[in-house]
Amino acid sequence: MENTTLPLADRFQDAVSAYENGDLATAVTASEALLAENPEFGDAHNLLSAIAQDQDRLAEAETYARAALQADPNNPIYLNTLGNAVRRLGRTDEAIDVFELARRGLPDQPDILFNLGNALRDTGRFDEAVDAFRASLAISPGVVPAYNNLAITLKAMGDPEGAATVLIEGLAYAPKSPDLRFNLGNALQASGRLDAAESAYRRAVDLRPEHPDAWVNLGVVCAAQDKTTDAEACFRHAITLDKNLAQAYVGLADLADDGSLDGIAHRRSVLAMAPGLAAIHSSLLMCLQYPADTAIDDLAEEHRLFGERHPSTDPPTYSSTHDFTPERPLKLGVVSGDFRFHAMRFFALPVLATRDRSAWSLTCYSSTAHPDAHTKAFRQAADRWRDVRAVSDDALTNLIVKDEIDILIDLSGHAPHNRLLTFTDRPAPLQVAWGDYVDTRGVAAIDILIGDATHTPPEDDDRYVERVVRLPTDYICYVPPPYLPPAAQAPALQAGCVTFGTFSELTKIQPETVRLWAEVLKANPDSRFLANGYLLADEVRQGRLLNAFADYGVASDRILIGAGGEHAEFLEQYAEVDVILDTWPYSGGLTTCEALAMGVPVVTLTGERFCGRHATAHLRAAGQAQWVAASEQEFVEIATALASNMESLSAVRRTLRKAMLASPLCDVTAFSTAFFGVLRDEWQARCEAE
Repeated sequence: MENTTLPLADRFQDAVSAYENGDLATAVTASEALLAENPEFGDAHNLLSAIAQDQDRLAEAETYARAALQADPNNPIYLNTLGNAVRRLGRTDEAIDVFELARRGLPDQPDILFNLGNALRDTGRFDEAVDAFRASLAISPGVVPAYNNLAITLKAMGDPEGAATVLIEGLAYAPKSPDLRFNLGNALQASGRLDAAESAYRRAVDLRPEHPDAWVNLGVVCAAQDKTTDAEACFRHAITLDKNLAQAYVGLADLADDGSLDGIAHRRSVLAMAPGLAAIHSSLLMCLQYPADTAIDDLAEEHRLFGERHPSTDPPTYSSTHDFTPERPLKLGVVSGDFRFHAMRFFALPVLATRDRSAWSLTCYSSTAHPDAHTKAFRQAADRWRDVRAVSDDALTNLIVKDEIDILIDLSGHAPHNRLLTFTDRPAPLQVAWGDYVDTRGVAAIDILIGDATHTPPEDDDRYVERVVRLPTDYICYVPPPYLPPAAQAPALQAGCVTFGTFSELTKIQPETVRLWAEVLKANPDSRFLANGYLLADEVRQGRLLNAFADYGVASDRILIGAGGEHAEFLEQYAEVDVILDTWPYSGGLTTCEALAMGVPVVTLTGERFCGRHATAHLRAAGQAQWVAASEQEFVEIATALASNMESLSAVRRTLRKAMLASPLCDVTAFSTAFFGVLRDEWQARCEAE
């Protein structure tokens, strides 16, 4: 029985001791008893907030923390507790403000500086986060989480070597820390030092054998070194530790290349083990887009199966008192795992940034696993930024409902780190599919899919679970980066022969793709071909590509290999190619736009699926439909005609960028007017139906 004769402070210390010993029930009972005696005892409210956070009862945690602050509004410890609660609720900007208030009260408190660093990192303010973490460590060296989070931030800034140095410093204080070893493995892996990364991960699992994430990452580096047997053993062991660890299943599935028949079979076998894993089903749907022999009807059925396995909530979770006034400023929410360097940086961000802010407020819900320098640009475009990487699907639903979002856009589709399961709860009255993905989501709770007449012609409507709404020219517009290099002259003028090429990702290069390209090279026997991309730095992948060309009669001495580079450097490398040959059946999207911006013509064969029509739509929008082929023969003919006229190639190089930038493909003002006009029309229709 509790001794109520002890002073209040002593009894509170007993509650703290119970908490520190893991006896949460006793700590809660003691704190509640103290509050029953003194409802304004802030320390007890604060402890209850900490306990609620430990138990993921975040809304209660915020309530307790605010109750503590009612008793002592400027208490920096209470502010620190509140900051942690609202950060975990995804309200990162608010958390930063709260931590800054706490720091004013206790400028040299390392925990406050550490928590401030975490919130700054969440929002992409990496330089400030680094300063906060370093300040925390200067006051209290040897704290493992501070070393870990400083290193994670440096890695996100593109400095994995700096991250490794920080972690090695931390290991001097805590040589047996499995977390430091794990993050050291991550930094070394990002640096390309796979042997050293493998050693770090192996040491991490030696120190903590039940560390499933370390087993997964060990499997990843083993797979990258073609140690397939070891990789499979690591992934399977991780599953024994955590049967719901999606990344272990993804790793197991990824032992075969994306888009290959083996990759598809692997994912099906993993789904047979765990049919309810949405991440694996999404990965399967992505893989099915690449092969030429994927039947359209089968693809549509697989998407519908996803929807059946993850059915939509009835009734919806948005508030029954939601305001359905047609003509009012609207709250737009966008959910994405790709608020980073990604095609959406050049397709979606310019549209969101040019909205009429008096008519549209924007909340971004970011599940971006690895924020980078480009994340800041997305954040600056938003009125509110919610980092929801660590927020559950249910909690994300509740957050969107609390934010009173009117229109919620899914920007990721079935790409990694998507949050489609939140959309099944229907947290907003109007839900929209747009952006990165190339098909229906399969989710009945998503009302419309924004397309165009090329990507989504009316005769394809029955393939989509959503109702298709078409924009006038293209479903995206393209705004090139400010560092776009000057367009160079056609390299054929100096080389004396035409260089065809591709800058597309390797998963899009299927056997049928190489066969089509080989026909072009055979029709132009003096030509050569440049394949350029960062994955081609790997000699094994180079060999596979050269062998694929050899299978279709093209000698390896006609194939040039490039390894890409940073984006500006990658764009400069278009100076080495005269004509881009598009991939088929999965067409190039961003690479098509980038080629045109660099003055390089793109020849494409229109596919029968959304993914096979990117270049066709972009070329039409850019006023260059003459390079769109309807058959393989026409593809070869267009490419050959370009190659046979050096003067014409040179003229294209001089004029293409200007023509493209003046075309509807790059008219972000007109596109935004049409885009937000569609959303407003759909909202009004939704209000009329209410």
